[in-house]
Amino acid sequence: MYPKQQREMDSTVKKVWKGMIPIELQLAAADSIELLASATLPEPFQTFYMVVPRVSYLPFMVTKIKEQWLNPMLEMAGTRVPDTGTVIKETDVWFEYQKQPLKWHYPVGLLYDMLVNDASSELPWALTLHVRKFPLPALVPGPSIKAMRDMFMAMVKEADFIRNGSTKRVMDLAKSDQMQLLDGIQDHSFEKYFAIHSIIVTVSTGNGNNSKQQRGGGGPKAIPMRFYMASETQEVGGEGGGNREAAASGGSNGMAQFHILQYPVPLAKDESEQTTLADAFRICYEIPEQAGDAFVTNCACLCQGISVPWETPVSWLAENLFYADCFLHLVVANISK
Repeated sequence: MYPKQQREMDSTVKKVWKGMIPIELQLAAADSIELLASATLPEPFQTFYMVVPRVSYLPFMVTKIKEQWLNPMLEMAGTRVPDTGTVIKETDVWFEYQKQPLKWHYPVGLLYDMLVNDASSELPWALTLHVRKFPLPALVPGPSIKAMRDMFMAMVKEADFIRNGSTKRVMDLAKSDQMQLLDGIQDHSFEKYFAIHSIIVTVSTGNGNNSKQQRGGGGPKAIPMRFYMASETQEVGGEGGGNREAAASGGSNGMAQFHILQYPVPLAKDESEQTTLADAFRICYEIPEQAGDAFVTNCACLCQGISVPWETPVSWLAENLFYADCFLHLVVANISK
């Protein structure tokens, strides 16, 4: 990659990494009654505001929420703060948006893109915090920092396998490097995270040919990517994806209405032509080219909150708009209505 291209990529990656979502939290009334014997929280604890990185995860926010909001509130109410570990357990905390439990193992930015129809009018993002009655089976049980770190590393390994046909790059990391990668995403430290990310992820030349890796030989076999398509959008495109891997969203809440597919997408269709986002979509959902062209004209594809043109090469997306788990998470929305 030429120095100018590298500088442009680094600039875009940093901007994506710095992407934030302001959040407005309110404690569920039922939980407030149980904790404080009142549905109304005392001043000034009715609402808690925070800014959350798009690439991060909700369990990494819980410590701050407890230390800066819930613990002081309980202390003012006369509850002994040293006992709040038993009063509010990390594994009982969950978040809700318009009565939809939020999947804690999804990146915050992906959740926002999936659920917010009008991003311009939904800031700050108003969420409800719960500390009781964890909603099984809608959510994976046991959210915690440790569980999130384990699930995050599992996704990184899966992405490595899709790219390279094995998890060798991740498994060959020293234990200290793995911890630095995890600390980088948990602390939202660009320097910590990308020092290790640059070791495990290949860098494309951007010209449609085989990409060059920063160390080791050969180019990536495929791009780790997932499409998230609302069921009403899928009806526009008709049947498809019968032989592809579907990631079940589970539960009975609104997020279960999303059809999630992933499939190893090559960087190029041949030696001279790059795979575009539209090509990747047709590959994943097994839509004929003509029908696929008609379908995508009625849909927008969001990645990192950006409406991405369908003609964008997937190699560029993989280098610039990836999430911290090394996947491209792409939300397809119908805009024809």
